[in-house]
Amino acid sequence: MKNRVRTAWQNIRERKTLSLLLDAVLILAVFLAIHAWQTRNLPVDQAAPDTVRALLDGSGEAVAIRPGEVGVVYFFAPWCFYCKTSIDNLDELLADGRIAWGTAVALDYESIAEVEEFIRETGVSLPVLLGDPRVAADWGVRAFPTYYVIDAQGRISSRSVGYSTWLGMWARAWMAS
Repeated sequence: MKNRVRTAWQNIRERKTLSLLLDAVLILAVFLAIHAWQTRNLPVDQAAPDTVRALLDGSGEAVAIRPGEVGVVYFFAPWCFYCKTSIDNLDELLADGRIAWGTAVALDYESIAEVEEFIRETGVSLPVLLGDPRVAADWGVRAFPTYYVIDAQGRISSRSVGYSTWLGMWARAWMAS
């Protein structure tokens, strides 16, 4: 009798473990399918667009990318909740020296004051370029946040749309190294 109970308990545990594993695989498959759909029209494995824009701090113009080193170009909108919660992950990677450079590009804003408020609220220290609809079109940005990992040759190595963790950004940048 004791063996039957133990066997029944083991069967339940095995089924539960299998069920959890299948649930995890299903969730991962859905996540990957959504990511593929969101990034389907974004450029990859090509030279990053030449983008020179005015800096938010008014100190002149800057280039969005720095060939020769791996970095990230992060496109955001000041009204975007997910931008506010994920831009600091990029700022941390830069501060920790995990990536050589990072550039934030503001899009879809009504005023420079709105972008300044976003930067003040998030506390990031990244250089911020002021983008426009043409910059969004050049990079294929249609949702926020969108970011690109640029390899040392100035090519788009990876891209993503939506919230990204510190680990997710770091892993994509590491793979581009």
